[in-house]
Amino acid sequence: NELLMEASRWARVAEQPLPVGYEGFYAPGLDLIVLDSRLTDVQRRCVLAHEISHARHRDAGCRCDRWAERRADIEAAAMLISPLEFAYAETIYEGNTLGMARELNVLPWAVVAFRERLHDDPSLIVQ
Repeated sequence: NELLMEASRWARVAEQPLPVGYEGFYAPGLDLIVLDSRLTDVQRRCVLAHEISHARHRDAGCRCDRWAERRADIEAAAMLISPLEFAYAETIYEGNTLGMARELNVLPWAVVAFRERLHDDPSLIVQ
C-alpha cells in the first residue's frame, strides 16, 4: 500500500478503537499515527493521508489550528486524487460531491479539499 509506505517515512502507524468522534490522530512526541480500528477502507485511506500530512509537518495538538487542518485536508486530497481522475468524476457527476467521492473512493471532504487545491493552483485543472 503506497499510503502505508509514505506514512512509514514519517511515523509508525497503529490501529485501535478510539473514542467516538475521533477517526485518527498524530502523536508528534512518539512519531505515531493512530487510526480507529473500526474505520471502513475508504475512511482509513482518507484519515491516514490526512494524518500523514500532520506527521510531515510535525503538527502538535488535535484540531487546534484550522490552518493546519485545512493544509492536511488539501495535502491528503493531493495524495488520494489525481487531477485527471478528478476531472473525469466532475464531468460524469456534474460536480456532485457525493457522487464524485464514491467514484474517486474518497470521503466527500477530500473532494472539497481537492477543489480548494485547484482554486489555489489553477495549473492543475485538466481541460
